[in-house]
Amino acid sequence: MIAQRLTARRLVELLGDWRGLGHSYRELSESVTFLVRDGTIPVGTALPAERPLSEALGVSRTTVSASYQQLRESGLAHSRQGSGTVVRTQRPLPAGDAPASEDEIDLTTACPAPWAGLGALSARAFAAHPEAFELIGYDTIGQLELRRAIADRYTARGLATAPEQIMVTLGAQHANFLIARTLLRRGDRSLIESPSYPNAREALAATGALVAELPVAADGYDAASILSIAARTSPRLTYLIPDNHNPTGQSMPQELRSELLATLTAQGGHIIADETTAELTLGQPRPVLPFAAAAEHAHQRDSVITVGSLGKSVWGGLRIGWIRATPELIAQLEVSRRISDLGTGTWGQVIARLALEQYDEILAERAVEHAAQYRALAEQVAADFPEWTLPRVSGGVSAWVDLGGRHATRLARAGAKHGVRLAPGPRFGSPGVFERFVRFPFSAPAADLRESVRRLRAAWDEGAVADPGELTRQAVV
Repeated sequence: MIAQRLTARRLVELLGDWRGLGHSYRELSESVTFLVRDGTIPVGTALPAERPLSEALGVSRTTVSASYQQLRESGLAHSRQGSGTVVRTQRPLPAGDAPASEDEIDLTTACPAPWAGLGALSARAFAAHPEAFELIGYDTIGQLELRRAIADRYTARGLATAPEQIMVTLGAQHANFLIARTLLRRGDRSLIESPSYPNAREALAATGALVAELPVAADGYDAASILSIAARTSPRLTYLIPDNHNPTGQSMPQELRSELLATLTAQGGHIIADETTAELTLGQPRPVLPFAAAAEHAHQRDSVITVGSLGKSVWGGLRIGWIRATPELIAQLEVSRRISDLGTGTWGQVIARLALEQYDEILAERAVEHAAQYRALAEQVAADFPEWTLPRVSGGVSAWVDLGGRHATRLARAGAKHGVRLAPGPRFGSPGVFERFVRFPFSAPAADLRESVRRLRAAWDEGAVADPGELTRQAVV
């Protein structure tokens, strides 16, 4: 059964600036493989027919045919009667010159290593809470003790919160999908920053809502433009990452927050404030006021739905997130949730509650760890790529690196051959934009960050990243 059929026009948008200086059929095949591996093209998708794709790309049909044949030989795709070439797996067979999988550095996910104290915390949970194994094992709202701990942390950060305003979820992304599915209908207007977290965009789009964009620059926020777009769009639901933004690492100026909040809620819209990385600062912890606290009136504050998670601060495998909203909306979300999942596991909630008891200690350790990793990345980029611009960030887990030219897609493809998987800029916005940027997470170990930059330098020096159009222009000059 085919999940969807990809049009030639859409594939061209997704491919971005894919052509380099090598064999075009191989570059096309490798670029499609890259899109499949990161989930942009889902398994089961039928690729465009050869003729319309060759016309859309401006290449010969022989090039497309040879590319599709390479996809089939790798095992990534297969031919199906009446459907053409269909994606069958995310994991193609490795090419003969591909690096060993254990040597690969995967920077497509910005997920830190598990917190060093996780083992001891788990042992403590086993010893102190054997009663957890006498419970049914899951629930759709969250254990009262955990919801109270989450609420108390919001209150301590400057946003008075009660346990009935909290729902415990299966991580932040589960929360985003649940909120979008509950509040949006087909044809509704929604709004998201650009660039932004790709899976959040998918959560909005999956409802059939129209998705408009608020620009976030690598070096900050254009307040006038943002407020103008927000007023014209009048969205039903807006998704924001106001602190330590993913992928840029920027934080929204305090003076913009109250104005944007007032503008977005004037027509009755809701705002998702994703604070998954809000308290992950560099160097040393510092107080981070929740976005909803910027509201000047109670109805504005009640329109903000705050999402949080322990995935970045404690462990990605601890699938514990939460939603902070009005009790009425929490009740509505719980009803909506019951048709999709049975709830959050009890044992994870026990560990999460203990983690929150020493959360300041955890954040302090992460602040030192991430600061050292960011320095390692900055030093290696300065040494190997002085033409790149690595912005200064004060928190989060990633930086939005300007490559100095439209090289992102080709760099990601070339890097994969050298054992480095990167997320190019176009993954974080509308197709065809952000080709100057890559998201470079500094959540990986410092040694891996240094090695990844060295490998990218080798790929760059081989010429696989060069833009043939730029070389032609230089030759003419």
